Amino acid sequence: MYKERENFRFSYFGFPQLGSTLKIVENTNISRSPSGIKFTPVVSGEKSNKYTIDICGRYIEPILCSYDGYVHGFGINFNALGINYFFNKPYKKIAPKNFQEFQDVKWQQFARELFTIKDFEGRVEFAEKFLENIFNSLNIADIEKAVAAILEDQTVNIKELASLCNTSPRNLRRKFNEYVGCSPVVYKRIARFRKSIDFNTWKGKNLNYTDICYTNNFFDTSHLRKDFLKLTHQNPKEFFRTISAVGDRNFPYRVI
Repeated sequence: MYKERENFRFSYFGFPQLGSTLKIVENTNISRSPSGIKFTPVVSGEKSNKYTIDICGRYIEPILCSYDGYVHGFGINFNALGINYFFNKPYKKIAPKNFQEFQDVKWQQFARELFTIKDFEGRVEFAEKFLENIFNSLNIADIEKAVAAILEDQTVNIKELASLCNTSPRNLRRKFNEYVGCSPVVYKRIARFRKSIDFNTWKGKNLNYTDICYTNNFFDTSHLRKDFLKLTHQNPKEFFRTISAVGDRNFPYRVI
């Protein structure tokens, strides 16, 4: 997205997402806190072919991502449950915090080989082959159903989800949290929010907040405001005034 150049500095706020992200960086120092992550490239004289794999957990508030210089990195974005199929533990266990380093021999070897490939398309192809080779079959069809139902209709309740998945509400909550990283109620909130801020849906249509509210399963404008304050720390008016569409897929970030 950004070309390497001297004096590169870039910071943005990211907002709760439906999937999960794994980032691999080369020769980079990383500073993590519950509310943000900072990447600082190692100076030339100190480089030692260091590779770091960082996994984002299910954050439910805005996070600040900062680059204090140009960083050589590669990101993998998974859908809601996708990351579970490539690790030996559920998502909540490998990523209990908003940010954490993942240490694993085969992933380190993948990172080393990945950065020997110079073109982006080649790296994507190499990553796809690696993921195919480590793919695990999982018995989580019930949670796949629950996630699909939430993405389709954010008004679905826990009893309806449990019935759809042929399980009890208690078991559904436990397993959902384990593999998705949050409760069904929180995931519904994120799904409503992400739908309401989709640039590809509303940009250029001059929708007002009432339109956004009732086309995205919010009960009323008060509900819209409440969820936005929880997930973005801004009211809807402030949020839509300050976000930007970044990249080919129009990711909504607040660049600072």
